Amino acid sequence: MHVVFITYVYPPEHAPGGVMIEELAEDFARAGHRVTVVTGWPSHPTGRLFEGWRSQFRRKQCDERGFEVLRCGHSFGPRTRMVHRLWYYLTFAVSSFFGAMTLGKIDVIVCASTPIFGSWAGRLLAGIKGARFNYDIADLHPEAMRTAGLMGDGPLYRALRAQDTWLCRRADFITTLSDTLRKSIEARGVDPGKIRVIPFWLDGQKVHPGDRDNPWRRQHRVPTETFVALFAGTIGYISGAEMLVEVARLLSDRKDILLLVVGEGPVKDTLQVAAAEAKLANMRFLPFQPAAMLNDMQATADVGLVTLRPEAGEHSVPSKLLGYLAAGRPVIASVHGGSPTAQTLHQGRCGVVVPPNDPTAMAEVIRHAADHRRELTKMGRNAREHFLRCYERQSSVRQWEECITALAHQGRPAAQSRYRQ
Repeated sequence: MHVVFITYVYPPEHAPGGVMIEELAEDFARAGHRVTVVTGWPSHPTGRLFEGWRSQFRRKQCDERGFEVLRCGHSFGPRTRMVHRLWYYLTFAVSSFFGAMTLGKIDVIVCASTPIFGSWAGRLLAGIKGARFNYDIADLHPEAMRTAGLMGDGPLYRALRAQDTWLCRRADFITTLSDTLRKSIEARGVDPGKIRVIPFWLDGQKVHPGDRDNPWRRQHRVPTETFVALFAGTIGYISGAEMLVEVARLLSDRKDILLLVVGEGPVKDTLQVAAAEAKLANMRFLPFQPAAMLNDMQATADVGLVTLRPEAGEHSVPSKLLGYLAAGRPVIASVHGGSPTAQTLHQGRCGVVVPPNDPTAMAEVIRHAADHRRELTKMGRNAREHFLRCYERQSSVRQWEECITALAHQGRPAAQSRYRQ
């Protein structure tokens, strides 16, 4: 079976969606399938090509783990304005389409491509190649753009929503991240029988509970006695991370508490400027860390932080939450009480939920946690246990393999999963 994954993010980019595609490709290749990943050049989230890379219109690489990576050209530059984002989406959709046309016979296309244009290019490619089309939906578009403030409710929004609904209805199969997303897709009139919920995951062997006093902490000169509240991941439009500056200001009397922000994204510069203007010594910013440092970075935290804008977070669990849970760290989340994030923390008994965009409430919980550190031990154990139950790599990959194998053999008895224990 030849499976083609089309994704606009892929390592060395740090976006979890790309890392998961890489792990899927690795595990599918190990199971004996032919696998090709069609992607772009590393530039997420800034839009600038990573240092040390040189873009080309097309280049195929053979990964030593047994699969191929086909990198295709696209536009570069800041993606803060809608017109720039749409141009990037269009250029990658076109180049990935023509790149994948060179791949010979394809059985299944898993399309996690750019919104709007990328999904249509994937569907067209499947039609030409006679392949099954798996539409992978991590966010509903254009609803996600509206939530981020990049689009209003006008005619363009309604037209884009109508075309994406048409595509959902004509996909052979849809994979998505949560029950709330599934219900939203079903509400568009999509057959529930072709929708499968497979949540984000992490490799629990790569991120696991570790000693908070470790080489990474010492490298970055964080004293052992300092209580670290960590925000790690993409700092995007819907993240609501702007409130962290006010949280740090409210905690500025506590020299033993550090708000550590690790990651990149379009909102990061805003946070850094605001923190500098407020002269906040208790707030630090670092870029995404190398994969080899990820476990120690997570272990340095005493608690993990999640923030989402009030109108966001209704559909899925932010990927940064999984890192905290895998590391066995309690979570303080500023989200709606009925959101998937809140449900995860309540079910796992591994965190505290405060209202969205309420820096006072978050600061109070952080202050209490720093003063009662022993209470965090049990919540940390619960976090790791809940992660292993719900978000471990092996279980999720097995679900993916079952879906794609059944899709490839649609109309014939599905092959036995090679991942069954």
